[in-house]
Amino acid sequence: MRLLLVSGLALLAFVSCSSAATSIPAPGAEPSGAIHSIPIGDLGDALQYWNVDWKGRAPQLYSEIADVNSLYYRTHAYVPGEADCDDMAADIWESLADSGIVSLIVVGNLEATRESFAECNHAWLIVYSGEGSAAALEVTAGKTYTWADTLDDGTLRQYWEGFVYERPSDLAEDFDQRW
Repeated sequence: MRLLLVSGLALLAFVSCSSAATSIPAPGAEPSGAIHSIPIGDLGDALQYWNVDWKGRAPQLYSEIADVNSLYYRTHAYVPGEADCDDMAADIWESLADSGIVSLIVVGNLEATRESFAECNHAWLIVYSGEGSAAALEVTAGKTYTWADTLDDGTLRQYWEGFVYERPSDLAEDFDQRW
């Protein structure tokens, strides 16, 4: 696996951001059909969603998740309707889980703010460090973002908004209701 060079600013952001700055804000309307998502209020300081085993090792965790995401992207093709973002997110979620890394699946719309569940058209992952800072994994492009990246590109803030799922099976249950 090749070593990814990560900017010091991105690593610092992953290490030092508080959970308040990296929690996923509630969408505007209550989820219609998103009954298996985690209530936004439960994310704040929810240690069960943090990688507490990695506490004090956020740079290593960031490197690991970025490597997994990048390798997956290089070896898998995005095929709408067959192997698309929710399938890719579920695959990477499983790879991370097999490595003992907790991640959450998020669905949302990167072009809308406070979207309803019906407006969601994309899936990605969020990984919280042992200190509660978060990184977003864009599974269809192999990119990993921290909150510091949003300072340069405000559109990346959309990765911190959406409907959050603990497991792919929870997302699948809601999607079964939708389609």
